[in-house]
Amino acid sequence: MGFSDGLSLAIHTAPGKLIQPHLLFARAYQEIIGVGLPEGRQDVDLFDSLERPLSMSVHRHLSHWLTPVLLALGVQSATAATLSEVYGAARQADPRFRAAQLELQAVEAELDQARAGLLPTVAADYTRTKTKQNILSADNAVFATGSTSFPVSELAFSLTQPVFRLSAWRQLDQARASVKQAASTYAASEQDLMVRTAAAYLAVLAAQDAVGFAEAERQAVKEQFELVDGKFKSGQSTVVNLRDAEARLSVKEADIVTARNDLADKLQALREITGQPANDLAPLPADLKPVVPAPTDEEQWAQTALTQNLLLQARSHAVEVADQAVRRLRAGHYPTADLALTNDRKKTGGSLFGGGSDVRETNLTFRVHIPIYEGGGTQAVTTAAARRYEAALEDQERDRRLVERQARAAYQGVVGGGVRMGALGKSVISLEQARSLKEEGLKAGLQTVLAVLDAERDLYAAKRDLAKARYDHLLNALRLKQAAGTLSEADLASIATPGQ
Repeated sequence: MGFSDGLSLAIHTAPGKLIQPHLLFARAYQEIIGVGLPEGRQDVDLFDSLERPLSMSVHRHLSHWLTPVLLALGVQSATAATLSEVYGAARQADPRFRAAQLELQAVEAELDQARAGLLPTVAADYTRTKTKQNILSADNAVFATGSTSFPVSELAFSLTQPVFRLSAWRQLDQARASVKQAASTYAASEQDLMVRTAAAYLAVLAAQDAVGFAEAERQAVKEQFELVDGKFKSGQSTVVNLRDAEARLSVKEADIVTARNDLADKLQALREITGQPANDLAPLPADLKPVVPAPTDEEQWAQTALTQNLLLQARSHAVEVADQAVRRLRAGHYPTADLALTNDRKKTGGSLFGGGSDVRETNLTFRVHIPIYEGGGTQAVTTAAARRYEAALEDQERDRRLVERQARAAYQGVVGGGVRMGALGKSVISLEQARSLKEEGLKAGLQTVLAVLDAERDLYAAKRDLAKARYDHLLNALRLKQAAGTLSEADLASIATPGQ
């Protein structure tokens, strides 16, 4: 999959033309703070052109300006794994999906096993016996006494063709239904793998965002702490403001530890599916647009799910399997008929009453077996199978209700998620403006440091909520298609490549 920590920042803007990373950063810096490049120097390194360190506010604005630019231009890790690539690795390594594949193959083999019950069987038997005989008494005076020893060999071929075995036909029908069930289960497990992989992938991205937000917020709080500390030392601020800033900075240090631990766990969860480390994942497009369900009718999605959901199809086939099991066991009350052809050659090396013999015998037998009484066993197993069939019907109804609820919830999640993304996006813009105004107010002595810290907290909380809303929105879109039975790899590819 090629997960590594390398970063490629060479940007293609036209065929054969590259913008170097240091120029992009320099131009971004110029755009933000109004510092021009030295005259005649259009390829100067950003850091060679700076005569003063960047303030934290400039760092924040620079990051805010560059991130969408880099993503829009397709800047990403040279080896960053897309969602499609991660899914490809999961198909090869996920134990749950591999087990579904093997189960399908096993059930297909059972179909051949059931078919064998209707086909002829051919067998060959060979025996060789050493016989020793002693005459203890006989009415024939000539052979009144004596003993002998001789070999006996016998070679027999038999061919048996079932003529009527109703249970075998029912077993074949049950095996066919089992194959359909396993095929639907396998297809459902494939869609389940897509959703599980996407959920784990998006969870890693969300955890990475959380770490980034926590570090950025910590740095912003640290800047405020340093500002208050300087004012306190010069007698322009109170110890209360200093302790407020110091306490908030300690909290943010703890938040970073929590966020990093959560990221490590999310990476391990993804590795649990793919079987390999995933340290570098391609981010989502910066200009991600909300998904609009088509059709925009919740009831239609629910009805589609009830008819096309793969798990429901598997459950329907499970009901058929249970029904065929009842029919197969009930067939135990019916007679069976077989036609058997045997060819036997028996060679005897001697006997008490004369010489040996070599005899060939051919038999054609029509055999009918009529079960009359078997202790009630057939009736008992048939009754048990009938109860399992009824239980399968109840399981089917339970899953129908579950799938309908999941489809409706996913639809509402997609529609509501789009609205939530828009609202949170506006909230972030407003909170950024509010923070800037409070920072200016603090400098002018009109705001307390606690108000600025609260503004920072509210801003980054909104950013985290917005990022999570984007991921939840995409995941709900995938779950909606999974519920409707239409999810495919193309749906993963549509969100796999940044800038798409």
